[in-house]
Amino acid sequence: MAHKMDVDVRHEDPFTVIEVIGEIDIESAPWLREIVTELTDAGADRLVFDLSQVTFVDSIGLGVFILARKKMLLRRRTVGIVASTRRVVAIFRIAGLEQLFRIRPTLAAVLADEDPAEPA
Repeated sequence: MAHKMDVDVRHEDPFTVIEVIGEIDIESAPWLREIVTELTDAGADRLVFDLSQVTFVDSIGLGVFILARKKMLLRRRTVGIVASTRRVVAIFRIAGLEQLFRIRPTLAAVLADEDPAEPA
């Protein structure tokens, strides 16, 4: 099955950047969940989701970010979110997830942030 989403994972010490392109929905979210599980189980310290090229996220997709946060919090690790489009930022806001994640407009802003995790 062809995905409406592409994912690139790279390491920018101490961050593991998960760059997502396309739509995160009921069809593509399980694939992203597998990637997150592999990375967290392998001991990633600081995950950053770069959603700057994401056009849509549904509730199943949002569940992947919540899962990542839970898995990382259990190990006292962090999750950052890059979202530069109003549409994606609005999806997080409407779902109330801006209270759980510190959302930055650029990857550089997350990488420069001393604590890219959830807001205080």
